[in-house]
Amino acid sequence: MSSKLNTQSEFTSLSLEEMLSGYRLSQAIFTLYHLELPEYLHQQGAQDLSQIGKAIQIETWMLEHLLEIAQTLNLVHKDEQNRYSLTAEGLRLCPDTTDSIIPILAHYDCGYGPWGSLFNSLETGKSAFEQVYQTDIFSYFSQHPEQNSLFSRFMEQTTQTWLAQAELGKHYNFSGHLIDIGGNTGALSALLLQQFPKLQATVFDLEQAMIGADTILSTAGVSDRCRLVSGSFFEPQTIPKDGDIYLFSRVLLNWNDEKAVEILKNCRSVMPPDSKLLILDFVLPDSPLTSQLLASLNLWVMFNARFRKQAEFKRLVEQAGFRYLRWIEIDKMKFFLEASPG
Repeated sequence: MSSKLNTQSEFTSLSLEEMLSGYRLSQAIFTLYHLELPEYLHQQGAQDLSQIGKAIQIETWMLEHLLEIAQTLNLVHKDEQNRYSLTAEGLRLCPDTTDSIIPILAHYDCGYGPWGSLFNSLETGKSAFEQVYQTDIFSYFSQHPEQNSLFSRFMEQTTQTWLAQAELGKHYNFSGHLIDIGGNTGALSALLLQQFPKLQATVFDLEQAMIGADTILSTAGVSDRCRLVSGSFFEPQTIPKDGDIYLFSRVLLNWNDEKAVEILKNCRSVMPPDSKLLILDFVLPDSPLTSQLLASLNLWVMFNARFRKQAEFKRLVEQAGFRYLRWIEIDKMKFFLEASPG
């Protein structure tokens, strides 16, 4: 959720004309990525326009435009010999760097077309993503392994940047057997298993979503305390029945209320009576920032969902038959909600 444009004042410092033309900058960056120009400069070092042109094979004037734009964005540096090289920020446009921005860039790039259908989706009430791609986003990922892999990396990165820094163990005492519902590649389970040495965990998700989980758990040194179970929370018979804590971390925000209640009901149907439901998610504050409202709209565009307010989360779990227990605030945007199945 972090961004240099994270307050209303920073947004309103832009003129209306600059706001309207913002898509041009994002498209210029997407084009640099698709041309694999950052990777080329990373591998070759400083290169002049003619050298880059021979390698990239696009019109010289267009290449110069893109490189000069990249320079103003501090993505490349031009030296006295008019050679271009990557800056530290530009290195993030390479896929194999530690803080690569490619996973989130790919997510935004994938959403560019759907955002162009925002108005139509608001009129029809249908997902903009589905209107553009003729399928829902999760089916799209199953059909496009590279996009699926990038989305998983995006989830792993944001687990580190948004959740690891929140020191979750200070807010909730994890014990017994954790079922990480929709746990993707297990990044959050790995983090919690490291913090709680006696904790056992099961990562539960679609098979395609868990690709790479073995490596993450092994690297974290916790694979002996974590199992992987494939299935769907729309198929309750596949949900593990032996958990003490059923954790939904950043899952319900991807689903509208009807689907979220269905998911919760399916989970409740298999939960032991003395187990707990634990939701870890983002809440829409009473006075949201512009960036938070845009992020909520992005959920609508991509998933036909949105951010919810605290009262709306409580209503969801009660509609699914749970008994609401408590709300644990982590910060202004993140929380735990604990409930029991009966």
